[in-house]
Amino acid sequence: MKSLQQIVLAIIFMSFPLATIAQDIMPPLLPWDGKSKELLVDKSNEWVTPFELSDGMESPTYAETMAWVEKLVENSGYLQLISIGRSEQGRPIQMVIASLDQDFIAEELSTSKKPLILFQAGIHAGEIDGKDAGMMLLRDISQGSKLSLLEQSNLLFIPILNVDGHERRSEYGRVNQRGPKEMGWRTNAVNLNLNRDYTKLETAGIQAVAEVINSYDPDLYIDIHVTDGADYQYDITYGYVATGGYSPEISSWLSTSFQPEVDQALKANGHIPGPLLFAANGNDFSAGNVAFSFSPRFSHTYGDIRHMASILIENHSLKPFEQRVLGTYVFLEQAIKSLGNHYATLKKAVKSDSNQPKESIPVKFKFRDTPADSMEFLGIASSKVKSEITGAEYVKWEGKPITQSVPSIFMDVPELSVPVPKAYWVPVEWTEVITKLKQHGIQMETLSEAKELRVELSTVTSFSMGNQPYEGLMRVQRFELDKTYRTMTLNPGSVRVGTDQALGELAVILLESESVDSFFQWGYFNSIFSQTEYMETYIMEPLIAKMLSEDADLKKRFEEEKGTNPEFAKSPRQVYRWFYEQTPYFDQNWKVIPVGREW
Repeated sequence: MKSLQQIVLAIIFMSFPLATIAQDIMPPLLPWDGKSKELLVDKSNEWVTPFELSDGMESPTYAETMAWVEKLVENSGYLQLISIGRSEQGRPIQMVIASLDQDFIAEELSTSKKPLILFQAGIHAGEIDGKDAGMMLLRDISQGSKLSLLEQSNLLFIPILNVDGHERRSEYGRVNQRGPKEMGWRTNAVNLNLNRDYTKLETAGIQAVAEVINSYDPDLYIDIHVTDGADYQYDITYGYVATGGYSPEISSWLSTSFQPEVDQALKANGHIPGPLLFAANGNDFSAGNVAFSFSPRFSHTYGDIRHMASILIENHSLKPFEQRVLGTYVFLEQAIKSLGNHYATLKKAVKSDSNQPKESIPVKFKFRDTPADSMEFLGIASSKVKSEITGAEYVKWEGKPITQSVPSIFMDVPELSVPVPKAYWVPVEWTEVITKLKQHGIQMETLSEAKELRVELSTVTSFSMGNQPYEGLMRVQRFELDKTYRTMTLNPGSVRVGTDQALGELAVILLESESVDSFFQWGYFNSIFSQTEYMETYIMEPLIAKMLSEDADLKKRFEEEKGTNPEFAKSPRQVYRWFYEQTPYFDQNWKVIPVGREW
């Protein structure tokens, strides 16, 4: 039965002429008949998926998906279904555990001699390919001929992460994506993007993922998406933090041990794998492909700073749904095999990255001065067409394969690094920040009695805010800091966050103000910008006269300020303010970021 929302949407869009439906006016398709079509089972098969029943055109609803998964789990001793959280609208967020040894407890899986893969679908619920691919794969493992895959790895599978967005589904979900027939919505029920939430942990979905990562300690994390953007021949594109990250040995393992085998499997099954693709000019690839340095608010970069091998799959939105789902299946099956075959070398890489020296770490990256090199790019021919509607030019894709040589533009040069202190201190009153640190799994000591401690603090000397909310928060954008030592009074419940721990780099990223994903820049300390005490002019006038008569140095500095700053000299308000700041009555905590550094 359709929901009220679906009925309303259907009524609204009934008045639209058929020519406005994007599926009918997309760029021409390249023919495809990949070997991976052999993965599809006959419709008479007891365990045929809704995707297969629809000839690869549809993806089931949340209720249909979970009913099918529950039945599969009930009929296999190697699968278990658990709830890992509850969405903003109250739906359970479910996860399937697959284990040949029937190890279903977090402690068993995190300490198993077998590697553990966590793969999730529907973080952007309209981009649902991974759900249908995962259903087919689990079917073939538990009811078909591929049980031996569980000899290689244990599995954690989240079929739908953004369950509320998944149910905000219609035929008008994603204008530039070829199927499924009905697609979910990108954001969750309160319009937050889960794949911008890995550092701030505002959404139920990513809070659940963080808990899974902390409890189960997966060795490989795969986040499955579908792209926006330009046309090209590649159908399965994916990437990881190859350079400019925090886990260079893991990156090397992914590029030398993992990627070649996955690419070969995809090619052998008729798919065209490629890197993450972002057109430098925003339209086509004539100006090059950009390899961005994503911050840890995103899934694969969050994994990188945790020293967990992490991959972002971006299937090509202009390829048919069936082709994308089958390519995802091939990717996941080979990922299980490759991780099992190269697990020992991955463990060595993780150990090496975890033991890196932490004197300083980069918190912001910039582009290289020149492109790294050129890549052979399997593109699609295009032309520039002048719009009769707007008069501007736009790109028209012509459906003809071409091969180009395009620059690879890397954003992997550290622009700003910060020294790493021995520890950070966060006062008890900043409860939300302390809670988020705990949710990340960061270790800390909690004071049981009050303590005074001399620490380094940052004072904001100038700042500006974003001109509109971003992901529901008002971010601090441009700012300058002055760092000084002060004695800080810490009440019981305050925490000490040592940096000599497994998640030490993550602690720095969250607590150092200069980090683009710091709690400060996300706006969790915005109340420090409010000044709450003032002084009346009838007090200021006699007090200033007294101060000037008793303090020659103050009088000298006042005259110098007037001489160098004409606007100051003409403004009684600025003069009063200047003197007020010289008194002990002025708020000493105003604009002081309440995170102390212990060196």
